[in-house]
Formats: sequence, structure tokens, C-alpha cells
Amino acid sequence: MQEHKEISELTTLFDTVVKGGYCIGCGACASLEKSPVKVQFDDHKKLQARVVGDITDDSIAPYLSVCPFSGESLNEDEIGKDLFSAHAQKDDKLGYFINNYAGYVAEDSFRDRGSSGGMGTWILAELIKRKLVDYVIHIHQHTPDETNPSLFAYTISSTYEEIISGAKSRYYPIEMTEILASVKNNGGNYVIVGIPCFIKTIRLLSYQDAVLKERIKFCIGLVCGHLKSASFADMFSWQTGINPKQMTAIDFRTKLEGQGANRYGVTVSGKIDDEEVIRVSKPVNQLYGTNWGLGFFKYKACDFCDDVVAENADLTVGDAWLPKYVNETKGTNIIIVRNPILDRILQEASIEGRLNLDNLDKSDIVKSQSSGFNHRREGLSYRLYLTDKEGDWRPKKRVEAKGNGWKKRFKDIQKTRIRLAQESHIAFKKALNQDSFAVFEKEMSPLVTKYHKLYQTPLWRRVMRKGKKIVKKLLGKK
Repeated sequence: MQEHKEISELTTLFDTVVKGGYCIGCGACASLEKSPVKVQFDDHKKLQARVVGDITDDSIAPYLSVCPFSGESLNEDEIGKDLFSAHAQKDDKLGYFINNYAGYVAEDSFRDRGSSGGMGTWILAELIKRKLVDYVIHIHQHTPDETNPSLFAYTISSTYEEIISGAKSRYYPIEMTEILASVKNNGGNYVIVGIPCFIKTIRLLSYQDAVLKERIKFCIGLVCGHLKSASFADMFSWQTGINPKQMTAIDFRTKLEGQGANRYGVTVSGKIDDEEVIRVSKPVNQLYGTNWGLGFFKYKACDFCDDVVAENADLTVGDAWLPKYVNETKGTNIIIVRNPILDRILQEASIEGRLNLDNLDKSDIVKSQSSGFNHRREGLSYRLYLTDKEGDWRPKKRVEAKGNGWKKRFKDIQKTRIRLAQESHIAFKKALNQDSFAVFEKEMSPLVTKYHKLYQTPLWRRVMRKGKKIVKKLLGKK
């Protein structure tokens, strides 16, 4: 905490974080003892903290110290140094690491049932099998009801089948209030899975809560592009012919036979005209809004995040978006290991033939997530500058604000991405009000077209390239 801050300033800062859109709805502040904060969906289907009681000047500091975007909490470097510096080396982009791998699970059905190589679910099952933890905290499907409209929720698992059923990627907002209360009220040791900001929050909470620190033994991180509102799932449901209000489940990463790992499908379950539940699948290349770079339904906070690979996790898993692996239908993971216990488990399983692992250089890991790093390092630097230029508050980041030295196209891309995220929330709400997905497409199309044009090679450059080819061909004939 910055001790020079006045209490009145901290009170104003908490209000700024929540109302300024920097809240990710993780539930950290709501998880503190006797917290007057609850996490609820807002009008744009983003989970957000809401003050439902009194926060006094004397009690505000703890809430800010566990918020990953308050600017008053420890940053990823500070937390990582405390956790891993004694046994791992440091990289500016990956954080601390012992070893980096690409690989997949060679036993049972982990790889088939997971989004990629099955490594995330496998390590959870292995920790249970070796009795290093008693329970797994991860995300499961949730059937919406009157008290909770969410399609997914954090759940505690302890059996192989429960763990396997929690496989797959969930591009959906989640909060941790109830699950952390369960950890504190019940005994046992736990491993928790989460995106970078959630893992950071768990570490921050552990500094304040001795029970959580004692009981959460491992944190498994997921490489993250950005957090989506619940409208992302609604958008897919609508395009499969199932009204979002009639959707009961969604699989964001259905593997398609004979297709590369990056050519997956989306499967939606629900009702049509109140008929019985059905399942409809469509390849992502047939669905509008699947380009991750468009940033549809992105949380504002995500544009102020500089952690791509969950730097505070004991082990991070993601997709191996590298030429050697991307065409593999069943998928391959990248794995960043920071905990020596977990590294030993992976190496033993590899020797036994249970895992197929390749050692990767840290540069390969960065290449596999190059788009994410470009957006959260160079892109973030310029977005910080734009925010400072407007005189608006924003969280302090490890990346420095910079306004000079960027090409015009780069700056236009960043500005367009900001608008795409902002306008997508507004346009989708308008579409829902008019009960027409076409309204959303119509509202977003001008910005989408502009964004795609920014990535097109200029005509003069294409002409020059063609001219050079012609000249080379002619010279070759002489």
C-alpha cells in the first residue's frame, strides 16, 4: 500500500475503480470479512462489484489492497519475487519460470475432452491422485435459475469424473465470493484454476487471510486474451438459432475432426419455440464476432492489464499457437512451470510416457502468444498515454505510457479496438431490446470494416511487391 495516501483519497479511489469500469467482478473485495460489497451483473452482463452497505474511511484500504486494478495492490513482479525468486529465473514477459514446455496428455481421455492438449485438467487430477490436495476449485457448467442466471460457476471437485467434467475453456464472467467462503468454512487443501487477474487476486487475498494462504496450496493459471461479458455467449446462441433467453449451456471450444486446433466449433444447448432442449454446433468461421482481436464484450480493465501468462501461478497452461503444433486437431498446450513440485511431476510423467513434452525456449512461449503480448505491452503503452492525455485516472502499470514513436496505423488500431469494445456492449443491448441480432451486426459493421482495413496491405505496397516479382521473373529469363 502507498502509505502517503490520505484516507479520503482512498475512498474516492475505490469509487473510481468500481464506477470507472476497472472492476473485473472477481469478488475479492466481497470476500473479505463482513464486506458490504456484492458482485452482480450490470446492464451489459458484466459482473461488477456493488456496494450494498457502508464502507467507512477506516475500512477502505483492505478492499483496495486485494483489487488487481486499484493501483494500491502489489504488482505481479512483487508477488512473483516473493513466491518464486528463490528457485526460478525471471523474464520480463513470462515472469518467473523453471521450465517451459509444449505438450499434451498421452493417457486416458484428457486430451480428447479438453480444449487443447488436456494438460490443465491432467495436473488437477494428478494433484488429487498424489494426495497433494484434497479438492479442485475450477469452473463447471451451471444451469441458470432465478437466483443465479450464470451459465458457469466456480465449483469444488474431488473425484476424477468431477475434474474431467470441468475441462474446456470458459469465455464467461465468473466470481469467487461463494467458493472462497466455502474454502474458509471447510477444511482441506485446494488447488484453484483461474485467469491471470484472478490468480493475482488469490495471492493478494492470501496476504490478508491466513486461512486461504494455508489451504490454497497451488494456483494453476490460464493464458488469457481478455475477459468477456455474458453477451459473448449470447451472441453465439443467437447465431445458432437459439434465443439467448432459451440457452441452457454452451461449449466454446468443440473440436472438429480433421481441422487444425485453431479451427474449432461452438456448441449451444437450449430450446427453440419452447421445445425440448437441443444442441446446435457451428464452426467458428461461420459465426460473426469470433475474431478475438475485435474485442467484442471486453471488460475495460482488460485494456489495462499487462499479464498475459498468469505470472503469479505455480503453473500456467495455454494453447501452443506455433507452426509446429497449430495444425494438430487434438491440440497442444504450452506449459510454464514456476513451482519445483509441479515441474518434478511433469518430468516423471513424461519419462513414464503419460505425457508427451517438448522443452521450449522462453522465446517460443512468447511467440505462441505474440498477439497478446503486443496488445498488452506496446498497445498498452499507447493506451496509457491516451488515458493520461485525457486526464483520466487509470491504474499504475509496469508498462510506461508512451505517445511518440508509434506508426499511424498502430495508433489507429489501438483507438479502433477501444471503440469496438465499448460499442459492442451498447449495440448488443440495443439488439436485445429490439429482439434482432441483425441490429447488432448493423451497428458494429462500420467499425469492424474499419478495423479489418487497418490490417490490409496498402495498395501502393501491393503494387510494388507485384512489380518486384515481375522484374525478377524477367531478369531470370535473360
